[in-house]
Order: sequence, then structure tokens, then C-alpha cells
Amino acid sequence: MNLTAADIARLAEGDLQGDGATPLFAAAPLEQAGPADLAFLADAALAPAALASRAGCLLAPRGCEEALKAFPGVVVYTKNPRYAFMLALRVVEKEMRPLPPPGAHPSAVVSASARIGENVHIGACAVVEDGAVVGTGAVIGAQCYVGRNARIGARSRLYPGVKLLDGCEVGIEVIIHAGTVIGSDGFGYTSPRGTHEKIPQLGRVVIEDKVEIGANAVIDRAALETTVIGAGTKMDNLVHIAHNVKLGKNCLILAQVAVAGSTAVGDGVILAGQAGVSDHLTIGENTVVMGKTGVMSSLGPNQIVFGHTARPRLQAMKIEALLGRLPEMHRTLSKIKKHLGI
Repeated sequence: MNLTAADIARLAEGDLQGDGATPLFAAAPLEQAGPADLAFLADAALAPAALASRAGCLLAPRGCEEALKAFPGVVVYTKNPRYAFMLALRVVEKEMRPLPPPGAHPSAVVSASARIGENVHIGACAVVEDGAVVGTGAVIGAQCYVGRNARIGARSRLYPGVKLLDGCEVGIEVIIHAGTVIGSDGFGYTSPRGTHEKIPQLGRVVIEDKVEIGANAVIDRAALETTVIGAGTKMDNLVHIAHNVKLGKNCLILAQVAVAGSTAVGDGVILAGQAGVSDHLTIGENTVVMGKTGVMSSLGPNQIVFGHTARPRLQAMKIEALLGRLPEMHRTLSKIKKHLGI
């Protein structure tokens, strides 16, 4: 990072208090920041405590100018300090973790029938099969596999070890982290004679634009149709999305979530860690499924549910509180039964 406080003010569209020429070389938490560091204050109520920080430049919310007028470093007042800090971190990231240069590593295997756009990086031991299409500026990391007739949109990035199997599609500016598999067969079997016989999985997976998928996630292809991950959705590590699921736009799917086959999840839904959703259900838009909740029936929009079997949050919390009192209630009931001679 090689910015000045004035650069940060322009980036944040903020108002500068102090010397705009102050050099900044790193970003740090508020309590750890030094004179060459950028830090941020998210809550105006904590402004008095922030005076003890040694940060060279502080991003702070508008409205706390009086509380921070004695701050020894530079202050940039802006509407959303957290967002402005994130923009600065993007600058740092480009310096610390630049994209690999265009070109294919000598050990990569790229089919002559694959169509590779301009400025594409293909890493060591990667494989790009027949008919695959890779968009401009995409990055395919080491040991990735891009299957036959698969498609990768412009500026998307596959981290090392990603497997994008035959016929599956990744949109523009998608990020897929290491070890994830897109397009594995859906879990489909029939048992007509007492043994489990595999149903061919002939569909595909479509990942729409600006999706991010964490490490070691698995998204299964549909039997005949399409498994869809909606634009702008962000998925954590170790997530399993089963065959023919339709996941809406701008969802948040946290670690170890599993969504069973043919379930439709609306836009803006949040599935918290270790939540499980059964098959052939519908979850309405903007609903929140809290951690470790099991969803066994369809849910409408704008709900918050919790519990081993999903219930409205307040009801589930009351049940949890009562469960903690069961030993006491059991003792009381036993005394009453003894008193009544039951």
C-alpha cells in the first residue's frame, strides 16, 4: 500500500481533517494501527475511545467531528467508513496478491478446440477440454479441470484444484475457491429389483454473474434440467447444493449448509451455518434460516426460523428455554404423582 490520506479521502468521497500528504503503507485494526496505518471507526459512539489510537489516518462516520477534533492523526469523515475501508483494502489486495500473468503454463493441457479469450491465465497442470470456452481475463489456477463444452465468463477466477465438469457454465466475475466441484452427478437412484440403480444425470449447472463459492463446496448437476446459482449469491466453504436446486439472487449460504434436490430458494435468502433444507421445497425471498435449523416444509417470504425442525424464531427460542427446565419440571411432576398416589 502506497497511498496518502488525500488518496483515501478521494476513495471514500469524504472530508479531510489534517494533513492530506500523510503517507500510508498498511491497513490495521484501530487498536493496533501505527502512524503509517489506515484504520476505521464503524460506530460514532466509540469516537472518544478512538482518540487513543495511533493510526496515521482514521476513517470515521460523519457526525463525530467534534468528538475527534483532537485526534492526533488525519481523519477522513465519510458516510460509511467500513465500506470505504473495504475499498482501500481492495487497493492493498491488488498490490499484495496481483493476478497471475496471462498465458498457459507449459504443463497445462488445452484442447485445440477450446476457445480461449485474451489475457487468460491457465496454471500448471490445468486441463481445458474440447469445446470449452474461457472468457477474457479469466484465471484458471493450477490443477483445475474445465470439462467438455464448459463455459467460463470474463474475469472469473478458478482457484487451484477447482473442477468445472462437462457442459457447466460460470458467468462473469465469478470466484470459485480451491477444491470446489461444479457439476458432479446428482444423487439419483431407483430400486426396482431391490438394488439401487443409478439414474443418469444429464443436466448441468449454471453459476450466474458475480457469484462467489467457497472452498470444497459441491454443486450437483440436474438429472435433466439445470441447477442454478443466482447472480450475486455468496457461498461459504463446505456447502452442498444438490441436483436441480434453484438458488436465488444475492443469497448468503454459510458453511456446511446442505440443500436437497429440486428445492427453490428465493432471492436474498440467508441459510446460516449447518442448516439443512429438505427436497422439493420452496423458501420465500428474504427469509433467514438460522444455524443448525432443519427445514422440512416450505417457508414463505420474510421469515426468520430456527430449531431442529424450523419454527418461527421466537417460538423456537421459547421451546429451547423450556427444554432447559425439563429436569425441574420432571421432578415436580414426579412429586405431584407421588402425592396423588399415581
